[in-house]
Amino acid sequence: MSDTARKNIIRMAGILIVILAAGSALLPMERGLPGRLVVGYLLLAAGIIELLAAMARRIHRPSAAVAGTATVLAGLRLLLDPEASFFPVLNMVILWLIVRAAALAFAASRCHPPLRNWFAFSAATDFLLAILLLAGLPIALVAAGLFGQPSEIIATFAWVLAISFVATGCLLIAAAPAEATERE
Repeated sequence: MSDTARKNIIRMAGILIVILAAGSALLPMERGLPGRLVVGYLLLAAGIIELLAAMARRIHRPSAAVAGTATVLAGLRLLLDPEASFFPVLNMVILWLIVRAAALAFAASRCHPPLRNWFAFSAATDFLLAILLLAGLPIALVAAGLFGQPSEIIATFAWVLAISFVATGCLLIAAAPAEATERE
């Protein structure tokens, strides 16, 4: 595959994931599907796009594939478990964020600036989002126990996915030109 083709595939993957971020931000408006299905479909789509970008990559392919695979598995878990309620979904999203953060931090440790900065930014974003979800877990437990799944909690999921997707999309867009100049 040519360097130009690699760049174009990775850049397009980044753009598509940013578009998914916009869709995720609209998640609180969705009333027709259970939240776990919407989150699952978003994660599955983002994961497939990430895996396609990882296959096109020459540099940091293994860590990119781990991040994409984690996204696909989280999406499939949510889609294939009809019994998944709010808290299994929350736990799955937290686990997904932590696995992605670890894979991206590893990639950051193995590359040069400015690409290192983008990997670190994306890893830090996912890690901080996981911490925020963990910190909000006791509040979510009380709220869900008393009131069911309030729209504010669903909106939090939407924004967590949207922020993570934007960070991932920006990383892919920034990494695309490096495919022509950097060797692992």
